[in-house]
Amino acid sequence: MVRAAWVLVAVLGVGAARNDEEKGFVPLFDQERLADWTQCGPGSFKVENGVATGTGGMGLWYYGKKTFTNFELRGEWQQEPALKSDSGIFVRFPDPKNDPWIAVKQGHEVEIGDPKPSKKSTGSIYTFSGPTELPLKPLGEWNEYGITCTGKQYQVRINGKQVTDYTDEAGRPLSGYVGIQNFPWPGTVRHRNVRIKELP
Repeated sequence: MVRAAWVLVAVLGVGAARNDEEKGFVPLFDQERLADWTQCGPGSFKVENGVATGTGGMGLWYYGKKTFTNFELRGEWQQEPALKSDSGIFVRFPDPKNDPWIAVKQGHEVEIGDPKPSKKSTGSIYTFSGPTELPLKPLGEWNEYGITCTGKQYQVRINGKQVTDYTDEAGRPLSGYVGIQNFPWPGTVRHRNVRIKELP
């Protein structure tokens, strides 16, 4: 009985720790906020049961209600097995109007694509800084990411491990929108559980 009680306390403790880790995060894929997402450029995203699936492109689907300065963005992605698939998470880009390349050229992209570490691989700050390693799950399984932007510093975590730490030297904006790329390469990338927490 004592052991059972200890196990219960331990499990409850883990649950409390997880709740603390999620404190302050705002979901961006809930019914209240989905209407604030806008497609820019070709292609589209379709959302079913909280999962956003990108098709066509190269386009940009972004949360247009507000801009963010210092923040942590978390989410999950899934790449189709047996096919090459490509996407990315854009941060701190200005109003793109109808030009998705604004996010590429004026913000920063955390790439989802090639599983071999490089400045253009999954986990990279695209073309600027590559990951030191990529603790990825097999294709077809869901991976978790965390992107922290504070001042000029960009940190990327994948499945709980920090893989990229980049200090911007390109003079990109320190505030802007966040969004997701749809790119026909030709496989599909899906996104879910995207949420954000603003930081001081």
